[in-house]
Amino acid sequence: LQASLGGKLGSWLLAFMVAALDPRASDASFQTPRASMGFDVGDYIWSPCQRTGFRRSTIVSVDTGSDSFFVEARDDQDPSVGQFHIPRSDVRPFFDSGPDRTCEDNTSMVHLDDANILDNLRRRFKKDEVYTYTANVLLAVNPYKCLPHYYTAERMAEYRSKNIGAMSPHPYAIADTAYRHLLREKRDQALIISGESGAGKTETAKLTMHYLTRVSRTDAAHGGRIQEKIINANPILESFGNAATVRNMNSSRFGKYNTMCFNPVGSLIGAKVKTYLLESSRVVSQQEGERNYHVFYQMLAGLDPDMLEVLMLDPMTKYKLLYERTAQPCAEDSPEFADRAEKFSELRRALATFVSQDVEQEILEAAAALIHLGEVEFKQIAEAEAGAGGGSSSATQNAMGTGGDSSQQFLVEIDNDRRDALASAADLLGLSECMLEKVLKSKEMHVKRQNRRTSHISCPRNKAQAEQTLMNIIKVIYKRLFDKIVEAINASSAGAGGPDAAADSGTSLAEGNFHSIGTLDIYGFERLQTNSFEQLCINLANERLQQFFIEEVLDAEQHTYAEERLNICRWQLPDSQPVVKSIRGILDVLDEHSLRSNKNLVGTGEDKDVRFCEHVHREVMKSGNVPVMQLKLKANRSGNGPSLHDGFQIRHYAGDVSYLTRGWIDKNNDALVPEVEALLFEGQKKLVRSMADVESLEHVGGERLHSVSLDYLKNLDNLLSTLKNCAVHYIRCFNPNQNRCAGYFDTKYVLDQVIQCGTVELVKIMHHGFPHRCLLQDLRKRFAQLLPEDFKRYSDRDFVWAIMLAFEIDESQWTLGTKRLFLKAGQLRTLENLRDLGSVASKEIIWKIRMQFARKKVRAWSTVICLMAWWPAAVKRQRRLALVRGLKKAVYIFVRVHRWLGKVRERLYGLAPASASSHVDLALHQHGLTFCLPGQKLALRGTGVGVPEVFIALNSYEEPQYASYLQTGIDVRNNVHDDVLKMWQRNTTESVLLYTGRSVFSARFCPKTHLRSASAFPIDELLGQSLEDVRQIDVHDTGRAFPASEARWEGNIVSMCQHRGEKQTFATCDTENQILVWKWLGTEHHDVDKPACKPLGSFMFSKMDTVFNMTFLSDVPPRIAEKNGTVLILLSAEAGRHWLQISIVAVYTGTHYVEHIEPVGIYADLLPSLRRTGVQVSFFTTSHTDRILVLGGHGLLQFWAICEGSQGELSLSLIEDTAQMYSDIKMSSMVSCLSLPPPIRSGGILDWIVIGDGNGKLYGFRFDMGEDHKIAVNSSVSGRFRSNTHTEGVPIKTLIATYGATPYVHHKAVQAKGLSYGLFLNKVPLDGKGFYSLGEDGKLISWKLLDATGWTATHGVNLKNLPMTSVDGWLPEPARTSCQFVAAHSSRLVPNVIVFLDQDRKLFLCYDRTKPEELAAEGTLTYM
Repeated sequence: LQASLGGKLGSWLLAFMVAALDPRASDASFQTPRASMGFDVGDYIWSPCQRTGFRRSTIVSVDTGSDSFFVEARDDQDPSVGQFHIPRSDVRPFFDSGPDRTCEDNTSMVHLDDANILDNLRRRFKKDEVYTYTANVLLAVNPYKCLPHYYTAERMAEYRSKNIGAMSPHPYAIADTAYRHLLREKRDQALIISGESGAGKTETAKLTMHYLTRVSRTDAAHGGRIQEKIINANPILESFGNAATVRNMNSSRFGKYNTMCFNPVGSLIGAKVKTYLLESSRVVSQQEGERNYHVFYQMLAGLDPDMLEVLMLDPMTKYKLLYERTAQPCAEDSPEFADRAEKFSELRRALATFVSQDVEQEILEAAAALIHLGEVEFKQIAEAEAGAGGGSSSATQNAMGTGGDSSQQFLVEIDNDRRDALASAADLLGLSECMLEKVLKSKEMHVKRQNRRTSHISCPRNKAQAEQTLMNIIKVIYKRLFDKIVEAINASSAGAGGPDAAADSGTSLAEGNFHSIGTLDIYGFERLQTNSFEQLCINLANERLQQFFIEEVLDAEQHTYAEERLNICRWQLPDSQPVVKSIRGILDVLDEHSLRSNKNLVGTGEDKDVRFCEHVHREVMKSGNVPVMQLKLKANRSGNGPSLHDGFQIRHYAGDVSYLTRGWIDKNNDALVPEVEALLFEGQKKLVRSMADVESLEHVGGERLHSVSLDYLKNLDNLLSTLKNCAVHYIRCFNPNQNRCAGYFDTKYVLDQVIQCGTVELVKIMHHGFPHRCLLQDLRKRFAQLLPEDFKRYSDRDFVWAIMLAFEIDESQWTLGTKRLFLKAGQLRTLENLRDLGSVASKEIIWKIRMQFARKKVRAWSTVICLMAWWPAAVKRQRRLALVRGLKKAVYIFVRVHRWLGKVRERLYGLAPASASSHVDLALHQHGLTFCLPGQKLALRGTGVGVPEVFIALNSYEEPQYASYLQTGIDVRNNVHDDVLKMWQRNTTESVLLYTGRSVFSARFCPKTHLRSASAFPIDELLGQSLEDVRQIDVHDTGRAFPASEARWEGNIVSMCQHRGEKQTFATCDTENQILVWKWLGTEHHDVDKPACKPLGSFMFSKMDTVFNMTFLSDVPPRIAEKNGTVLILLSAEAGRHWLQISIVAVYTGTHYVEHIEPVGIYADLLPSLRRTGVQVSFFTTSHTDRILVLGGHGLLQFWAICEGSQGELSLSLIEDTAQMYSDIKMSSMVSCLSLPPPIRSGGILDWIVIGDGNGKLYGFRFDMGEDHKIAVNSSVSGRFRSNTHTEGVPIKTLIATYGATPYVHHKAVQAKGLSYGLFLNKVPLDGKGFYSLGEDGKLISWKLLDATGWTATHGVNLKNLPMTSVDGWLPEPARTSCQFVAAHSSRLVPNVIVFLDQDRKLFLCYDRTKPEELAAEGTLTYM
């Protein structure tokens, strides 16, 4: 058949035929017991109970209409009878197996569900049978009492080489299974012991490790040494890593993964332990009812009096570090005190196994020193209290670095009553007391200067900072002490056998020729009264392990059924990924805020923890489906409860947990300040010196960030990666009650744990699925003798099917997959028994099987005949359908392409298509911005008035010929060229162009009065001579300049910009969106008919858009420059849309081309105000190098990189959205911008940009070019100008660049370059070491870049208060209704002159910087 039909087609038909006609096709399915079982009146069932989870009830009546029951409930603790109405879906079937009968494996119960599992666990717990199987998973209930008969040496021997199920449930069985799999499969094994705090995980882990050390094939001497190491490591880790909590007297406050290494023959050759997230905050604070780590209490109880005197400790003293408010020291005659002393003796014996006596002594001294450090207290110095109201001192420097005073006075001092504690601690740690006190009272900052010199600045700490530093030192020293102890254990255990042992075993850990069994004992899920950062990390680990269990066990089980084509419906398994993703997002935000806090970027008076929590609420909770919620606030009479931004709530798999974020920023930083690291490094004790972080000693930037959360996430990822490479065995531990009582089984409490740990889902799959599965090929080999010889010709699947039919095994107990046979629990044992007994199928059954095979063949032949008859018509029909689908697709694409073509034409050329339907689709998230939902009411609009600007360009009509002065007017006493330059400069004029926001005006600026002494002219002759001849420019029509007094037309210009390189080139956009690029020619005093401007190119921008601003790109690609083109960058918004767009347009004579379009998002929370005021864009300009585009306005500050492709194509990419990163910038208005040449021309510095805001603040941003050729903000030298003296709350309206400080500053440069004066002025560079800032109130501040202090305000005046002859009713402080000083520009012809615009009085004002304390009356002119 296959040969006649062709290879692929014949194979497909044969496979289809076999699958369709197989009488044992994979039709396995299941129903839950309560869905398939009928209930009658009088039946016993389990009904839900709020108190006990489930209780036994009796059906009183059945309501078939609503599919529910009326039941009568009774339990042992509540004998009252009550009737309840319960839906069928909530009840569970009840099977009375007798009061004493229990099931060692839950999968063998008649009814398998949460109620019956709970009842089975309860019954076994009452009989002290605390272990129960669920398939291969062991469930363990903590008995809270000793059961010595469970853990004897004889009991260990009973479980040796026994399969799970052969003996009663026990951790020994799980450990033995892992050991045998290790030897047989040569694969690493892992035991995951999980459960909540107090469930007995630590004790269970010790049991499994103890068993493995006993059963390993190790010689007595070698094995004894290794076993001693492993056993002795536990008391050390418990003393230093365990503590008493409200739920568990011996709770592990760290996670550990114990690895036992075996060579290929199964001999134990070494061990090691890896720890995770020690709860270091417990060292300095504990909740009520909890204690510090065991070692402190054991040390006080177990040390002899002489040693206590050496360590300066007293067992009866209530140390602050060890006893919370309500706790008291333990009496010396109490049993608890004696138990602690015994534990300490055990600890010292264990330490002797791993470290020398000297190291042990240093460990105890370090622990005692921490107790003394906890007694240190600070008090505020009286002189400092008077200045405390101004807030804590800040170490924040200005944008380019400032100096500091190293002789500042301390703000706090050590309380005299506690000074002995500091001295004791310093002595025990081997540190200098005075240096330790200095570190606590002040911090040292290191600032790198521009000359590569490092300045050391000492900043005093206030009381809160000193206390926080002390707590950090205690926490970090204890954590590092713990890590050193673990290192010593690993170093000793890895070579536990010694050199002789390595030779005996033939294997060492260094060679790597070994496999391991790891035991994961990690903290259980925690939900305390107050949950903090540690609880979040602990619960994250449990979420990851829960997801790992689901993926590796439950999901893998269902995946196997799907691969084998078994018709078993999939369960809806719990998914922890949303919770894990949300917690990772929270930790990312925490790292961001920790870094900001570490760099002192937190504003004065801000609560850094509240700001972090607000960020979590804003970012992580922005989607409604995340498991992170707001805190559920409760009424509190005292008013001391948490507020909304003091934390959040997370919905974990084990329930909702509320977290309080107070102190998270400090807890997330595990780094000590460099001074403390240096102090530790210089200590006299070897152990203390080894604790110093050598890398941080080289850190000169002050305090640094070592993220605890980032390290924890990495360790957790590594742990999960390790587990995925192992064969995993599970032990689930349960806490029977919350009160740590023996013999009490809280059914409701245990039920929650059973459901949360995934046990019910596992049982469902194992019971209703098929826990045993065997490869068909293996089964055929093992059971070939059970059938006659002629059956060997059948396929593996048919042969196994014949086996199952031949021995009449219940068909509901097995099913066939494509490669495996799947069996219910216990059925594999039935097959093995048949083989062992030598059973043979009867002849009658063999005959029936052969008849079924014959009928199967007949059906296959008939199916093939039908298929061959159907196939040609089906192929023809499919071809016809394919052609029709192709035609539909082609028509659809054709229509869509034409629609897109119309949109492209409209966007590029402003040509509206025939059907102007509005399409407002845009991704909701681009460049990290938030876009509001589409809606016409939220569409953006402009304010209707542009931002006033002042430009200055040479007046070409009055520019004399440069060479005409070479033969005339020469003074023989001076250099010829100097006189020529001065004469040319004196007789040339500039045009001051004013864009008012609607119109363009010009005024003639004559420099003569600023180039000669004022005493040479009478005052009445000078008035009006500097500025004169005001004209209104008709740019878009005639190009002429008419006298402003005529007021011929209303302005229609919405935007204007000047070319950075060609100073006489401008661009304007009118209300019809006609954009004109033109050259300024100038004005002639006596001829108004001459054209003032010359058009260079124009185009129509889309009328659907509102143009907000424009700027030139001076450095254009060669392909555009070759065609005499210019590049304009436009900021606009399309009608009906709620986002901006940036368009890059190449403009040529008679045509234009749109190079690139980039959307710019608007924050949703700013839209309500923008609807009222319109979009306020204050500046839109390029940087000095033309590599950066700056956009700023109300709630806007973005930096874009202008990119040029390999073919010269232009595009934009976002460098940084500063407004999104800093809320204070987002909530204010960016008003002015100035791009300067970089002050330092080394180290990849690209640009330096200064921003002025509406609150009187100045910001500086440095941009560097990285090694990957990407532009980035250098945040270390960017930030707020510190020495700013502008009035707070008054906008900085303009930032003014200068071209020099004196009138003749350019002469030497002109002589050196050999250019004409006019060409030089057209491209004269800016002064990169100075600029001016002008406030709206007239306050003018001069800024200079100094080597020592960076940008520094050197001089300040108020233009309103400068003396000047009265002109046109000028008053020092005029009554005004709008902005006063709004724009300014420096002259290039006379570099010491700045022209200001006074919008209130409609005046031009000339300010001579060589006369800073007066305004020249001759430089004042009204323009209206």
